[in-house]
Amino acid sequence: MPFPGAPLDIALVTASTYPDCRPDELLLAEALAVRGLKAGPVIWDDPAVDWSRFRLALIRTAWDSDKRRDEFVAWAERAGAQCPLWNPPEVLRWNTHKGYLRELESRGVPIVPTAWLARGSTPDVEALLAERGWSDAVVKPAVSAGSRDTLRVRGPAELPAVRELVARVLPHKDMMVQPYISSVEGHGERSLLFFGGEYTHAILRPAALSARPGYDPTLAESLTSSEEERAFARKVLAATGFELLYARVDMARDERGALRLMELEVTEPNLFLHQGGPGAVRALVDALIGKL
Repeated sequence: MPFPGAPLDIALVTASTYPDCRPDELLLAEALAVRGLKAGPVIWDDPAVDWSRFRLALIRTAWDSDKRRDEFVAWAERAGAQCPLWNPPEVLRWNTHKGYLRELESRGVPIVPTAWLARGSTPDVEALLAERGWSDAVVKPAVSAGSRDTLRVRGPAELPAVRELVARVLPHKDMMVQPYISSVEGHGERSLLFFGGEYTHAILRPAALSARPGYDPTLAESLTSSEEERAFARKVLAATGFELLYARVDMARDERGALRLMELEVTEPNLFLHQGGPGAVRALVDALIGKL
């Protein structure tokens, strides 16, 4: 790495479980070095860190934020008061609870149909599934990442596990129930990446809930997106009302072939820079420098 021993210009915010640069972050750091900027990993909850010494902090692999959401958001507000933080604290607070999907739906964004279970409630999930006609569904917390505490239910045999999950999680977190979008197994779940509001690249990932053991969510294929997909993603971003340095729009097609928003990842998404190539890395670096 260039600039050995030099102070960091840009903190690549990570978690204690990921203390070193991962391949994408190393690619980004090398590209920033060419532009005369030193970037490196900094653990978000390290009490010894003085955030005012950075010119900018970029959230990258803070992949424990869902386990400690309130603490993470409070940290973001403190750090963001000391140096530019992207995406900003108000975006992180909004995006770390999947209730943002309900808000986007109210603004005209088609999402996967969702039944919302309020924290502390005692719903009859079996009755809910029957009422909605969802014979293949997904149950998960509204604050989660990486399919943590997520179950797919396809019949009576899986209902006891779902009841156990709801009994364990719902006293502490809001939850959600959605029909399983089967097209992710054929057509795939597609993600479009935007840096500084500009589209850069797209990737295709296998369905996480039907993946084989050893599935690595950081692996994906490059994809040529359609104009329809790009227009859909831009509609999603416009509906947020936020200025976003980076965004990943995850989408799939429903049983009628219509696009639905699966997730809008604007907290700590994998940006798949290797799949995007030099153009994507350059776009992210340009967007970052524009915020200094």
